[in-house]
Amino acid sequence: MVLNSIKVALAIEEKIIFEEGASHFHNYIAVGGQLKLTNQRVIFKSSNSNNYQHEIYIPLNQIDNVEFVKTMFSNPNGLALMMKDGQMENFIVDDKKNWKARILEMLSQTAA
Repeated sequence: MVLNSIKVALAIEEKIIFEEGASHFHNYIAVGGQLKLTNQRVIFKSSNSNNYQHEIYIPLNQIDNVEFVKTMFSNPNGLALMMKDGQMENFIVDDKKNWKARILEMLSQTAA
């Protein structure tokens, strides 16, 4: 999927597998930006126009599971990354089924 991409620095041999406009819940605020899945990690970077600019980098080996969640208590558009340390990162994405499938596929490849 090609978008007006928000640029992020990639590591050597790191490749973007999938990317999409998304929101990340940061201090209980849905912050707009872009979510990227690479062969090494999940990256979120907020858009430059956002007042709550931030970036997060989640190595694939830290992700335990991917779940669907409701956002704002009723919207079924959330994707939660469950970390091995018990932490959780929540995102709003358009194609949550595709995200879950792709992340789980990358997790199975990195576990092999």
